[in-house]
Amino acid sequence: MNSKIQGIIVCGVCAACLGGVALFLSKTAPADDSSSSSSSLQAASSKAEKDESVVILPRSASDIVSVAVKNANGEFTVEKPASGKTNWVIEDLVSVSQDFTAEQSMVNNLEGFEAKKIAEKDAQDLKKYGLEEPSAQFTITYNDGETKTVLLGDEAPDAKYVYAVFEGENTVYMVYQRKLSYYTGKVTDFVNLTLIDKPSDEDWPDYGKLTVTRKDLDYDMVFESDDNELSGALSNQVMTEPVFSYLNITNSTDTTHGMWGLTAASCEVLEPTDEDYKTYGLDDPYCEVMLKGEEYDYDLKIGNPVYEKDSAGEDTDTVVSYYCCLTGSAGRSCIYNITAASLPWASIKAEDVISSLMTTNYIYDLNSVDLKTPDEDMKFEITSSSSTMEASEDESPEVEKVTLDGKELDVETFKAFYLYLMGCPTDEICFEEPTGESVLLITLDKKNGDPDTMEFFKDSSRRYIVKLNGKPSYRIPSGWYDTFVKNIDAVKTGGDIQDTY
Repeated sequence: MNSKIQGIIVCGVCAACLGGVALFLSKTAPADDSSSSSSSLQAASSKAEKDESVVILPRSASDIVSVAVKNANGEFTVEKPASGKTNWVIEDLVSVSQDFTAEQSMVNNLEGFEAKKIAEKDAQDLKKYGLEEPSAQFTITYNDGETKTVLLGDEAPDAKYVYAVFEGENTVYMVYQRKLSYYTGKVTDFVNLTLIDKPSDEDWPDYGKLTVTRKDLDYDMVFESDDNELSGALSNQVMTEPVFSYLNITNSTDTTHGMWGLTAASCEVLEPTDEDYKTYGLDDPYCEVMLKGEEYDYDLKIGNPVYEKDSAGEDTDTVVSYYCCLTGSAGRSCIYNITAASLPWASIKAEDVISSLMTTNYIYDLNSVDLKTPDEDMKFEITSSSSTMEASEDESPEVEKVTLDGKELDVETFKAFYLYLMGCPTDEICFEEPTGESVLLITLDKKNGDPDTMEFFKDSSRRYIVKLNGKPSYRIPSGWYDTFVKNIDAVKTGGDIQDTY
């Protein structure tokens, strides 16, 4: 028999024997009535606690016309919507978007409102409950003119509850603290924190132009749409300033589309003054993000940072959020606190979002690749199926022939050469005008549209500057350039193309 199964059987037999001994001892031991009785009472007490809850506001929420709140944070009133409207309203918030769901929940919370229990029926000393000078109060007005004012006092010994009393009465109740958050908070708790609604998949507007200006950068970043036909890792948007570049869709989506659906953590200041804007760093913002299209115009200003605190309550170097304001077509008269994670524009650099491709030309869409050095001009002429016949929808064009000065070259070798060319690194942007003479000009002659050019200039012993389509754009390592020059000879002679540098 399997030793493991034998062990299980033996353990089972031992357990049964021990169980029998325990049963025998329990039947022969002397009875202890007091112990048994006490255990039974404790068990009954732990299983069922007497329900002392009492409904103190029995009327329906549909009877309520207003709720006026007064607490240490100020005063505000939630009022029944005007005829024909469905949303409750707080007049103090008319300059911002209100959280109508929270306002409705506040009113619904008062229907059949219960207290946990009565703390004292005819209290002669309200001071001991903190009710002589209440910390907060709210007054409910019903549609028949009846009003009820609830005064809130100290926390009960069990912090889950707060003492409460109706104004003019002496019965003190214990009310769940969690049911009172609507009446002890700020009016700004009812601000809609979604700054710009996120469209549905079918309703995205045409992309306009996104401009990011930041104090720590000596350039603006500008993003616009592009009709490139490449899919997969590339975005439908491109960077047009400070350099032209295609975008890595994985890294750039939050930057290009993050304004839609932008949500704050809290409303910090309602109806801010010029002094408020100055205090929060919004009179001269650290960062400004402008997104403009045919039907929208958003201007987000990012001001002072909010730092994470250490155990001693001191600021660390970690930024957790920023103070922001929004103007334009979705403007709100409010200063918001927005998490740093929702504000990629406050920290990204151009290199963080651009793709690894300077150009996105398929080889079969080219007439030729022209190279010009101080010593030689070369034209690699390309013949592909797209230029000799109409390819079917299911058939990709193929390069059929590559020639240089009438000499036919190995197509696969030229493809490897072109692949290395397309991998020209984009890790470091550069928009300084280079000095000296051009050492290499590459022209990609496209079948449709203007050609793309890449012009190389010596910058230092280890760097070259590349002007893309006539504009300084990138600084690349000399190793890439040196390998490319070697590959020129390899493609002409049929040698091996190096793909590392």
